This record gives sequence, C-alpha cells and structure tokens, in this order.
Amino acid sequence: MARLTGTAATRPVVIIGAGIQGCATAFFLSQRGQPVIVLEKDHVGRHASGVNAGGVRRLGRDIAEIPLSVASMDWWNQIDQLLDIDEGFHRQFYVKVALDDAGADLASRRIQQLHRAGFQHETWVDRDQLLCRIPHLTKSVLGGVLVEGDGWALPWKITRAFYDKAAALGAEFRSPVTVTSIDKSGEHWQVKTDAGMIETDIVVNCAGAWGAQIAKMTGDILPIEAHAPMLVITDRQPMFLQSVVGVMGGTLSFKQLDNGSMVIGGGKRGVADAARNLTQIIPAGLSSFVMTAGRVFPHLRDVAILRAWAGIEGYTKDNLPIIGNGSQAGIIHGFGFSAHGFQLGPAVGEALADLVMARQTRVNLTPFSPHRFAVSPDQAAGH
Repeated sequence: MARLTGTAATRPVVIIGAGIQGCATAFFLSQRGQPVIVLEKDHVGRHASGVNAGGVRRLGRDIAEIPLSVASMDWWNQIDQLLDIDEGFHRQFYVKVALDDAGADLASRRIQQLHRAGFQHETWVDRDQLLCRIPHLTKSVLGGVLVEGDGWALPWKITRAFYDKAAALGAEFRSPVTVTSIDKSGEHWQVKTDAGMIETDIVVNCAGAWGAQIAKMTGDILPIEAHAPMLVITDRQPMFLQSVVGVMGGTLSFKQLDNGSMVIGGGKRGVADAARNLTQIIPAGLSSFVMTAGRVFPHLRDVAILRAWAGIEGYTKDNLPIIGNGSQAGIIHGFGFSAHGFQLGPAVGEALADLVMARQTRVNLTPFSPHRFAVSPDQAAGH
C-alpha cells in the first residue's frame, strides 16, 4: 500500500481510542486538514487518561523517554493557547525527596547517570534549600532531586480539551463503538464495529490497555498487561504546597489542588478487569502510600480520605510505550504507556500524526518500536 507523502489522505484516518493519545493525534491531524474518525468503546477519557494523577513531569523518566518528554513540555508550556483553555497546566516544580541515606545515594547515582547521557534538567537540592521552599516537609529530609517547571494538570480537563479542539477542527468522534475486526481489503483496511464498517488507508491504535487486542487484529502480537494504579483525594486543607512531591526509592505522587484537597498516588495497583471495564481497590495498597505521604508531611497524618479510585492502564514488559508502525503498512500503534503517559500526550499525538503523514518525527521513536518484542501469531501460538 502506498504511504502518505506529507499530504492529507482522501479517506479518513481511523483512530481507535479516545484517551489523551488518541485525542491529541486527532487534534494534530485535524489541524493539518486530515479527515479523522475516532472510535471509542466507552467515552472520552474514560480510563487511564481521565483518572490518572495528572503529573506533568520530566523528572524520573527512563533515559530513553526523556527526549519525548522534553518535546512534550514544549507543548505543555503553550497548552492554554494551543487548546483555548484557562489554567490547563499548573507550572511549579517537581521534586523527589530523599528521606534516608539510601534515597540520597540513589539521587546521586541518578544525577550522574543523567549527566553521562547529556541531560542537566534534574538537580540536587539540599535539606535547607528544600525546607525553605517546602516548609511543611519532615525535618528529617536529606534533600531531593528537583526539576523546575514541571507541575500538574487535571487529566480529564486536558483530555477533554484535545477532544473539543479536534472536534471543532472537523474530527468525528463515535462512541460508544466497539471494534470487532480489522481486515485487509486490497490496498485498504476495513475496520468493522458493532455500528458498521469503515474503510480506511491508515488505522492508529491508541486503545490503551486494550491496545494488544486491537494489534492482534492487524497481525501484531504485542505483550501488554492491564493494571489499575490507585489514587485517593483528601478533604480540604489550608494551602501549603506549590509543587509535586515524590520519594526517591519509594512510591509517592503528592500534590495539592487549588481547592486545598490533595491527590495522593504512588504506583500501588488495584485489580484490573479489562474484559468487564472494572477495577477493584486494594485497601492495603492505599494505606501504604498514604502512610508514606504522612511520613513526608507529618502534619497530614490524620487527614481524611474522601474517595479512592483506579483507572485501567496498559503496561509493557519494559515499562516503555509502544509507538511506531506495525508490521503491515497502514497500521500505527501508540499505547502501553505504563502509567506515565499523560505528560507525553501532546508529543505522542504530534509524533503519531507525523507517522500518519509520513513526515520525519521530531523525536527518534526507535526505543518505542513495536518490533522490539513483537512475535508472529504462529510463535504466540507455540508453533
């Protein structure tokens, strides 16, 4: 099949999944005049993209992911103008604190590793500097690794804004619509759904935790597991924090919203039932990261938890996303963000749009190639 050569296709591109990656891809393609149909089995931002912790961070990224994250931050720094919204990105700073010698040693090795790779954005701040900037931190803190200009956003707001802007530019969103098969027909693809069939030249798979199922329909066997990272929100407290806080060597994501409530996460997972769109909270996991938050901020040890939730997210074996062309022409994958894809959304949307239109991507996508662990259907079946 002929690839696009930087111009719009006559048939609409079909994007499967209306999370932030799918909506951002629809936005960039629509901005370039490309007809787009987005298929979503539930509703916009229903799963990971609408219910994650909302961290907008370069801090702590796998080195392979840093260039993509840096490119995405260019978009975040103009997100209000890009999407015609107000206060889309709360630009502050993001810090991972060292609570003990092991954490401080981990921080030192991390910064050395980044410097060897040519990155300077993460810096060490000592105890006194940190307590000056965050007075309510535990006095036993030893310091931390900090990135200026990182911050947070409301996930549902940003995902919805990409959807609204894409729709205003002409993208067509269809939901709830379930894809039942994807078959080659001559030089085109037939995407069959429970609401009819669409013929297209290019399919972009942004189906999140269900991405492997969609990939299999196109002949790509890509390993992915569904998990349910948990979060809680607290009652309102007097404002005391203008940053996002994590822990070196631990599991914590902690921020205070404008209304005084705090969102606390930490990588602990509930139970994900992707087949039934359900998650189950595990109280022991919640208590683990809530206790860590109390250790970091002693004045919050008795804070009231108002609500807990978990979204369904797709995880890869190496915790790096799958972004790139599939094994057959006209198939492009963008899923498996392993609970750290929200900040990457704008750059991923731009990159997927570039792949659709056969343009050079701004960032080298080789580390995220679907082919890095793809196997044939025969191998998967043990033949």
